[in-house]
Amino acid sequence: MDRCLYCGDLCVSVGVSSWVCGISDGLCGGRYMTRYFRYTLDDLKKSSDRKLFNYITFFAGGGGSSCGYKLAGGDCLFMNEFQQVAVDDYLANFPDTPHHICGDIKNVTGQQIMEMTGLKVGELDLLDGSPPCPPFSMSGTKQKGWGKEKTAYGMKQKNIEDLTWEQIRIAKDIQPKVIVCENVKGLTMEYAQVHLNRMVEDFEALGYSTTYKVLNGIHFGVPQKRQRVFIISVRNDVLDAIGMPWMLISTLFPEPVDEEPTVEMAIGDLRFDNENSVEADDLCDAMKKSAKYKWLKRLPKNPDKVVSVGDDVVSPWYDKVIAHRKKMGKELPEKKNSFYQSRRVPWHQASHTLSEQGLQTSLAVHLHPEEDRVFTTKESARIMTLPDDYIFTGTLNQNLARIGLMVAPLCLKYLADNIYTQVLEPYHEQHRK
Repeated sequence: MDRCLYCGDLCVSVGVSSWVCGISDGLCGGRYMTRYFRYTLDDLKKSSDRKLFNYITFFAGGGGSSCGYKLAGGDCLFMNEFQQVAVDDYLANFPDTPHHICGDIKNVTGQQIMEMTGLKVGELDLLDGSPPCPPFSMSGTKQKGWGKEKTAYGMKQKNIEDLTWEQIRIAKDIQPKVIVCENVKGLTMEYAQVHLNRMVEDFEALGYSTTYKVLNGIHFGVPQKRQRVFIISVRNDVLDAIGMPWMLISTLFPEPVDEEPTVEMAIGDLRFDNENSVEADDLCDAMKKSAKYKWLKRLPKNPDKVVSVGDDVVSPWYDKVIAHRKKMGKELPEKKNSFYQSRRVPWHQASHTLSEQGLQTSLAVHLHPEEDRVFTTKESARIMTLPDDYIFTGTLNQNLARIGLMVAPLCLKYLADNIYTQVLEPYHEQHRK
């Protein structure tokens, strides 16, 4: 029998080796539960087979959110995603998913889902969704892009900032006990506040009490400074049944811990992984063909702090050129600090937020601590806290993009744990009496 990676006790309760123990009904709880840990697809299956609660998921991508729910004991009844390459990944990793639709959520109805799954109104435990985030990204066009047709995730789409209301529409039909909606931190910024307030009001108009909070993955076992807003809605009759006042639903958010997982913890051992080294060598060779390489190769390796190509290489170079030309009485060039977003994070810190675009090999935004390349697929998956044996089915850049779009599984796992123990478990107990 294996020992828990958190507290060292024997794993005796739920049959999931190497990462859970027999304390507190199968979970050791406390600060140990928010430490970084690794797991496999088999661990996920064993945990999900507990079927502590059921859920359906929209904008499912390659299954980052499902990894989190399954780690918490969730059983997926249905998934929806409009990109076939993402659906291929999802089903490769979760082949026992009973029902799915590959297509636009606008064409999916609650009645259709209930017919497929056999669910009746009010029976579903949790409805999950992570609507597309570009409209609210702090690095994007913000309101300028709202209401317009644009290419996002490889397809032309219009009004993608409004897709949360498709989730609300389906929730109205199915009436799940809990709704979880995830998006970028930018949704809470001033330029999007009216939009967020409308979301909250419309969730509440369905008969739900709603709260939201920005969680930073670094405080929940994710070796990445990934800030995302989570909106939680709990059906009012469910709150009444378990005796939870609406003003206490904010306690569903897990408490952050001071321990911050590092890049070293996540990918340090991959320096000695032969399979990873093959892709790493290919990425190094590809980088040498990039126009950015002449700058990148001057960036310090194994730095003791975060360094960027723009701030620590390009800008100082222009300073020297300008100083020299000024001394020689020559025309001064315009100073530049191009590629400032291309950053190298030291081993002892967490990564910056991995993104769809930032992981692309041609952009070289997320740089390896000691090699002139971007992160490999396996390194990126580790930093996102995906299963160690997660299966990818697309091209290199498709796989990296999919990782950047995911919900970080460990962050969602701890949120789902709280939703289950504080809401769904007591509600189930009430109705078993």
